[in-house]
Amino acid sequence: MTSTERDDLMKFTNSSKPVWAEGLEKEMNITCGFHAVLKAEKNKRYNITVAASTFYRLYINGDFIMHGPARCAHGFYRADEIDIAKYLKSGDNDIAIEVAGYNINAYQSLDQPSFLRAEVFEDANTVIATGRDDFSCFVLTARRRRIQRFSFQRAFGESYVLSPGYDAWRVGNPCLKAKKVNSAITEDKRIIPRGIPLNDFTYVTPCATIARGTMKIGPGPKEYRRDIVALNINEVVKGFPENELEIHLSDEVQHFEYTAVDTDEKEYADEISLNSGEYETVALQGEKTGFIGFNVSCSEKSVFYILMDEIITNGDVDPHRMGCLNIIRFDLEPGDYKFLSFEEFGFKYLKAVCSEGAVKISDLHIREHRYPLPVINHYNGENEALKRIYNAAIESFCQNASDIFMDCPTRERAGWLCDSFFIGRTEHALTGENRMEKLFIENFMLPEKFEYLPDGMLPMCYPSDHNNGNFIPNWAMWFVLELSAYYNDTGDNALVIALKDRIYALLNYFKRFENQFGLLDRLERWVFVEWSKANELIWEVNHPTNMLYAAVLDTVAEMYNDMELHDKAEAIRETVRERSFDGEFFVDNEVRDENGVLKATGERTETCQYYAFYFNVATPESHPELWNKLTNEFGPERMNKGIYPEIYPANAFMGNYMRLSLLSKYGLKEQCTDEIVGYFDYMAKRTGTLWEHNTELASCNHGFASFAAVLIRELTENLL
Repeated sequence: MTSTERDDLMKFTNSSKPVWAEGLEKEMNITCGFHAVLKAEKNKRYNITVAASTFYRLYINGDFIMHGPARCAHGFYRADEIDIAKYLKSGDNDIAIEVAGYNINAYQSLDQPSFLRAEVFEDANTVIATGRDDFSCFVLTARRRRIQRFSFQRAFGESYVLSPGYDAWRVGNPCLKAKKVNSAITEDKRIIPRGIPLNDFTYVTPCATIARGTMKIGPGPKEYRRDIVALNINEVVKGFPENELEIHLSDEVQHFEYTAVDTDEKEYADEISLNSGEYETVALQGEKTGFIGFNVSCSEKSVFYILMDEIITNGDVDPHRMGCLNIIRFDLEPGDYKFLSFEEFGFKYLKAVCSEGAVKISDLHIREHRYPLPVINHYNGENEALKRIYNAAIESFCQNASDIFMDCPTRERAGWLCDSFFIGRTEHALTGENRMEKLFIENFMLPEKFEYLPDGMLPMCYPSDHNNGNFIPNWAMWFVLELSAYYNDTGDNALVIALKDRIYALLNYFKRFENQFGLLDRLERWVFVEWSKANELIWEVNHPTNMLYAAVLDTVAEMYNDMELHDKAEAIRETVRERSFDGEFFVDNEVRDENGVLKATGERTETCQYYAFYFNVATPESHPELWNKLTNEFGPERMNKGIYPEIYPANAFMGNYMRLSLLSKYGLKEQCTDEIVGYFDYMAKRTGTLWEHNTELASCNHGFASFAAVLIRELTENLL
């Protein structure tokens, strides 16, 4: 049953309507608060249904209850249904819903007009609802509005100007930071169910204090480190131009000069006291993702910052390492405050810096935003390294599957294809189900078309906006493989049938790039093989891409009983064998000479070899010498040993994963075990998560990396 068939299950009635602050539904980065009083009685059931754009959080009697919604396709909105009876008292209760309406194109969220639709039920009867006079509407100003994008892939960063009672609107009291305004009913919205359980928001606290010291404000660097794309605001990348920003948060912290006073690690004491010009750095047990919360008090006007990162770089927290705004600034009037960030942050290390006044921070924590279903399959073997890696894979999966499958929970929070193929296999391995994968695939099915993309092409990540028209043709092919893998895991043929037209439209798109040899030639946009030299050898005929294309044709043939595509797939494989294999290795690409004749470049990558075996262009039987080289001479230590230096090395995604899958597939379990430890154990030890690359160059918590759990299960199934 698809989402489009489930509308009758929604609990919204005609009593509620979508609303927003009048005239502001298309304005960027407006935060609105909606408050109502619910008179509750004992022994009755109370539920609230909430849908919103862009994101909301629910408070009852001043306490945080829920963040949502689950993300969905353009023109569709998933609604949360929340049992709130246990949060209520007899008599009057304050229901407050805070909504950030971003209206900005991003990969994390969609550029769609802001709204809130909410309805509270007592038993089966509507008691309060938006669109009537039940909710008061406020424009909230405690969160700075004109601020930088968090990154190119995400919407806005966070910075706050707080005065006592800034959140008093949540309990119906007057508030200087909340301006009461008229709300207006907006256009109707297509509301569909959430489809998965609600998140729990586990409470995690730091375990250690690792540094204290002093800070002074210096002249700053000769050249600022900046996310140039996020700051290059134009008609394609929306946001506030640099000259309109209230503060330039990423630049101002680069003026801070630190002197460490105490770097001995200590147990965290649940309080950070900072005077002006002081800092303290704390650590979690491992990287976590969620909403940062704490209490803070000050007796004088104060300014302090929270800086975060997944790792320690050169002895310190570097909030610019990933090219995103891992910084929150707070301007406080004297008083006591309880704070919870609106957006999710992922980190292991947090640095609090006071630049003015003095602050006391207590109850510092993170409310995790993670996979909402239980993991039932754990590692019970005796290999401590495998146990570490397996647990790190669980963490990487759960933190990258809060409501959709994501690449990373930090810089992007985007639903990338190909990553999702591997995460989907992990979901099944860890839970025995594919509940989130079903919704992830549905999101690609729901829209009639994808704006800015050519007919037939799928977005490289979704739900996302692609105003610049960019896409990865390879990732659309991986979508086909994922749909097939989902069917093999679940037997859910309804989704396969529902997507048939979209799949064949994709094949029609690729047909126009087939050359006289039947190979894809000079594909448009971002042809992507992996993060390595292989990605520089994509022009004009890229053989790994054609190996993938053959697998896609075979997969479509099997899903829709289209035998002609089987023949076409095998013809492509045979052509690739003839044109790519040089007698020792497969060559990555062919380009045209001065006469327009395609010729192999002679450039060879490790990843190309794995593509060949992974997609059945080669087998251990058909290419035994190459297989022996790959299994006996390649691996985690090859480059360190200087073996075949002319063969460019693979990276984590996806060459190393293909290699490990092949070792497992062909029964080389002991070798596969050793290499899993070689590839991943240093990651698990350092962050408790698995990384985007072989090094700490980028994200140290990536969804596809959780596939290590699948590999470990294949190797040790009798122990799990």
